[in-house]
Amino acid sequence: MTFPVSQSVLDADALADELIKRYGLKGDVRCRLLSRGMNDIYRIGHQAGPHALKVARAGKSTKTEFSYEQDYVQHLSGQGIEVSSPVALVDGSMFFSVTAPEGQRHIVMMRWLEGVPYAGDFSEDDAFRMGALLGRMHLSASSFSSPHEKLVDSERKVRERLPYLLAMVEPQSDDHEFLARAAETVLEQLGSSDWKNIPRGPCHGDLQCANIMKLAFGGLGAFDFSDCGHDPLVKDIAAFNWRNDFDDRPQAVNQSFVNGYDSIRRLSDSERAVLPLFRVLRHIFITSTMAQYVNHIGPVVGFDRKLDFYFDMLRRYCREAGIV
Repeated sequence: MTFPVSQSVLDADALADELIKRYGLKGDVRCRLLSRGMNDIYRIGHQAGPHALKVARAGKSTKTEFSYEQDYVQHLSGQGIEVSSPVALVDGSMFFSVTAPEGQRHIVMMRWLEGVPYAGDFSEDDAFRMGALLGRMHLSASSFSSPHEKLVDSERKVRERLPYLLAMVEPQSDDHEFLARAAETVLEQLGSSDWKNIPRGPCHGDLQCANIMKLAFGGLGAFDFSDCGHDPLVKDIAAFNWRNDFDDRPQAVNQSFVNGYDSIRRLSDSERAVLPLFRVLRHIFITSTMAQYVNHIGPVVGFDRKLDFYFDMLRRYCREAGIV
């Protein structure tokens, strides 16, 4: 019997051989693993220039959902947005799949974006430009259509993943009770009819500073669309806010991001009103996801049995949203 595997690493040389066959690459093809996590990312070197290769985690997306992702990114590229767009295989398809010990893994070769992802400190002007980029993405996606369907559906995922986080908290403790109550309350409020008509459409799903790149020519580009799908548009802003707050950046950065977004697509009053609730949801979604996947992708820095920082952040978000 083969022992079960949570997440394997595909051999880089075997991947290079597969790319030669499937993409018709010529000459010497080099494949190098750059990072592991929710996806494994490789750099592909060959005579036509570098490309990125994403190997998705088994079970992350169905073929239909992965197809939606490629359609969405292609659409944004066609609208002039700088993104890591997929490269077509010889047969015209946009990705292929291989059978790994843990199951099917979808693989896509993408355009290489030359630049540096935002990390550490950045200016309010940078944040304004990032917000404007998201505004352009949302406006550009308003004309997007695909025969495939994909929902972000973080509310459902919170319900599924919350037990993993609760299991890391001392039973009967104040933190355990507070977390369960906060999740129940935010899901109940977001499910009310008050928020049914807020604008929805294709979203990035994880637009944080680390997924925005300052390109070599000076522009901005977006990458890692693994969590994209149809969702309330304002949730992309909540995702950006969450990462900034997690990294303890000034609130002026968050406001500059919203100002940049407003300069392209102005938020409605209802979107501004619901944003604090979506920040609560985002926080519970991220922490629950880390709790669920810690045995798949390995320990997350700062995320262990001492969760005081995460609870302090959740309490702050609940206060700002006006919920207990």
